[in-house]
Amino acid sequence: MKQQKSILQLISFLIMITLFSCKPDEKTLLPKISGAAGEVLLIIETRMWDGPVGEKLNEILTQPILTLPQPEPVFKLMHTSPAGFTNIFKVHRNIIFARIGSEFQEPRITIQRNQWATPQLIINIQAPNEAECISLIEEGGGQIIDRINKAERERLMEYYRSYQVADLHNKIKDKHHLSIAIPKGYEISADDSDFVWLSTESAQPGEAGYAYYSQQSILIYYYDYRDTNTFTTDFLVDKRNEYTGKYISGSNPGSYMATENLLPPVMKEFEIDGRYFAELRGLWKMENGAMGGPFVNLSTVDEERNRVITVDGFVFAAGLEKREFLRQVESILFTLKID
Repeated sequence: MKQQKSILQLISFLIMITLFSCKPDEKTLLPKISGAAGEVLLIIETRMWDGPVGEKLNEILTQPILTLPQPEPVFKLMHTSPAGFTNIFKVHRNIIFARIGSEFQEPRITIQRNQWATPQLIINIQAPNEAECISLIEEGGGQIIDRINKAERERLMEYYRSYQVADLHNKIKDKHHLSIAIPKGYEISADDSDFVWLSTESAQPGEAGYAYYSQQSILIYYYDYRDTNTFTTDFLVDKRNEYTGKYISGSNPGSYMATENLLPPVMKEFEIDGRYFAELRGLWKMENGAMGGPFVNLSTVDEERNRVITVDGFVFAAGLEKREFLRQVESILFTLKID
């Protein structure tokens, strides 16, 4: 298992080197960021890292993601002391400084970007004492997680927009009147009047020549908008099951994709640039089959055509960690634009 994990970590590292090389950015002359997606570098005194503050940071930043089939931490956390924060660490993608001292009159969390590299996120946590620092981390932990996840997503979105397949993009735009950045490697598996399925497959090396197989898919489907009752968990799950049951089948006769109900999907609502979105996260399964995995989707209203558009990303990766696979398809979904 250790050998397998080392191989997978090496693959992940090489992928990130490809995506974010260390050549200076032409606009800022800053070097490109280093580190793998989902990594967070924490700068804190060793005595505090080994104490209650470090325990609280660990608890918040490595808590398990509830919408994955197996426990995986929100982030991979790395630590070094301020004295050890040398130039090699300064180009890391996500950096958190935790500082405690009487010079800080009140507890605060502040954000910086592109201090030593690009596109870099730096989060500063400061408090006059440990008790107030712990309270600050408890209260602001969710926002810290959201900030880092958003930064990771935006990095991938920028990459996908730069290296999307023009033919796929134009075909979807012309037929379905929407824009989404589909990167290299994806192919159309199905294309109907109100449904598109794009997928990509890969094999990852394992022990004794065994290859771990993974599949990432993007679904696009739409239907008439009726009223705001559309945007409920039950309605969106029913619509997902309607389309996946019709179009996505397994290798076994009579098998089809459905949403897993043992762990109910989680919905949240938000706006981006004034446009409403409903996000659904959960697990899928293959009825009458053995496959399963996580999914995430976004739904919004196309007012001009009076339709609800859903873009859905799901992952199958048996034996592999799925956090970053899911982050990748999620980032594709967030490139959605209505034509």
